[in-house]
Amino acid sequence: MVSKQKKIIIILVLLLCQVGLFYTWLKWENIDFLKPKQKIDQPLKVEERILETHKSYFISADFYNQAYEAGTKQIISAEDKVYGGIIPHHLMPKDKIAAWFLGLKDTNYDTVVLIGPNHFEAGEADIIISQAKWETPYGELLPDLKLSDNLLKVKNIKLDEKPFGSEHSISGLVPFIKKSLPQANIVPIILKNKTKTADLDNLAANLASLIVKEKTLVLASVDFSHWQTDLVSDFHDDLSQNVIETFDFERIHNLEIDSPASIYAVLKYLEKIDAQKSQLAFHTDSSELLKKPDEAGTSHFYYYFSTGQKKTETALSLLFFGDLMLDRNVKTIIDKNGLGYIFNNLATEENRFFMSPDIISANLEGALTNSGTHYPPEASIDFAINPDLIKKIKKDYFFNFFNLANNHITDQGQKGLEETKYNLNKLNIDYSGCPDAMLDNCSSQILDIADQKIAMFGFSMVYNNFDLTKAINEIKEAKEKNNLVIAQIHWGAEYTHNFNEQQQNIAHQFIDAGADIIIGHHPHVVQGIEIYNNKPIFYSLGNFVFDQYFSPDTQEELAVGISYQTGEYKIYLFPIQSNNSQLSLMTGENKNNFFKKIADWSNITQNFEKQLLSGQVLIK
Repeated sequence: MVSKQKKIIIILVLLLCQVGLFYTWLKWENIDFLKPKQKIDQPLKVEERILETHKSYFISADFYNQAYEAGTKQIISAEDKVYGGIIPHHLMPKDKIAAWFLGLKDTNYDTVVLIGPNHFEAGEADIIISQAKWETPYGELLPDLKLSDNLLKVKNIKLDEKPFGSEHSISGLVPFIKKSLPQANIVPIILKNKTKTADLDNLAANLASLIVKEKTLVLASVDFSHWQTDLVSDFHDDLSQNVIETFDFERIHNLEIDSPASIYAVLKYLEKIDAQKSQLAFHTDSSELLKKPDEAGTSHFYYYFSTGQKKTETALSLLFFGDLMLDRNVKTIIDKNGLGYIFNNLATEENRFFMSPDIISANLEGALTNSGTHYPPEASIDFAINPDLIKKIKKDYFFNFFNLANNHITDQGQKGLEETKYNLNKLNIDYSGCPDAMLDNCSSQILDIADQKIAMFGFSMVYNNFDLTKAINEIKEAKEKNNLVIAQIHWGAEYTHNFNEQQQNIAHQFIDAGADIIIGHHPHVVQGIEIYNNKPIFYSLGNFVFDQYFSPDTQEELAVGISYQTGEYKIYLFPIQSNNSQLSLMTGENKNNFFKKIADWSNITQNFEKQLLSGQVLIK
């Protein structure tokens, strides 16, 4: 028999075991009876949640006060309530940035969403948000945590404070926001250039669904053309302006700007809230502001966007060069120094000179044979080009069209001609033109760009004349079916700057038949320009890449940029100096003197001559 005392001990032990098991369960479930009950779902205050602080680019108020003092004299007021905008983060034109903010129709915004480039490609995510507060000369700018919390639920949008510490696309503008919109909070977003279009679409769609439209201002912090002379910047900016104002999403990613992704995201958001009416407040360029047009600079746009429709008139951007030959002595240079030795001075940083145009074209002087092979019988002047070089020219310098109508396309016979077409097709590069004096289906190619059809013709008349009547009829037919007709012609007397009567007669007849632009080559030197019936004729652009080092004239070249918009031409003349095939833009007196020589060779009115001497010609 178990004694009464032993029974009590056993019961106490069992009770202790139960208490121990119960305590263990409480710990497992993270329950603590000793702590007082807390209220559930009570949010932390904003100040309690902010764990990071960033500083504006300049912390002294003097810089920004000067901007506002100057900006008050330059205000171009917004015509309507503004829902979005584009402003630069390059702070040289600080007065214009201040003027943009001062020009807002009202300042009744609760939140500013500021979207800019992730310049240093920092952090792991492509789309990064900050929830920090910003110290500015005008006080603290607090984050909109509710909106950013909701955005952080979206796929591929991440929180990462570290990149914002050095990201001037945000830090340079927060003082303007705090001073002009003192009651507003901020959601800063930075985007990597490689951000996928689907993720940008998703960001824009979620912004549109999450925000209160009337209380939110969505801005793109973006600089435009980089490291280019004033003329080149203006040429590139013509296309950027049109793409923005027409909301042309397909061409945004080709623009010569520092953050296509930011522009895309903001315009997509504006499209979703039906705020596509654009108002350009300012367009500036640091080269112009410093009065140093031939020095590399940065350009800027300042836009307001309000409720309304986008513009619909599409502009095309075209860039033409003369004869491109990558054999003989040029090949020797490339084999020794690489292709970049020839192009990089002209291309500038990130190959930006060649960015942006819809068409970049040159006359391909030689057959594009497999491995650059020469086929018998070889002649004394006999060109063959390795397709790998053209592949690299396309990849690095964005060439996408070649004229084949010339006297060297058959240097490697019929086999070489067929391989040229095969290799260009393989590289997905467009072309037009038959061998010298021939007209056939190969004479033209129709391109479809930005919903416009462009007929590209190629003609050659070096050894024999082509059938002029047939060519005129083909141009007439093409004009009826296409928005723009361009004829490239291989013609004229070699090493002669003055075009001849035969060239002029053909050019005039082509324009009368419907041609809109005529681009000539073959003489190996630049010839004059003519404006006939408000259509431009460039009789010869001279060489582009060639090994004719025996004469200064054969190493003075011309590239032509054309911004075309239904009968209006903005023409940009880019004189190029070749030094043993190494290319660079002419500047200063060399450029100005070359413009004077072109004017002497040209047949133009006094008004057009004055424009030509500036490097820019407008034809309406």
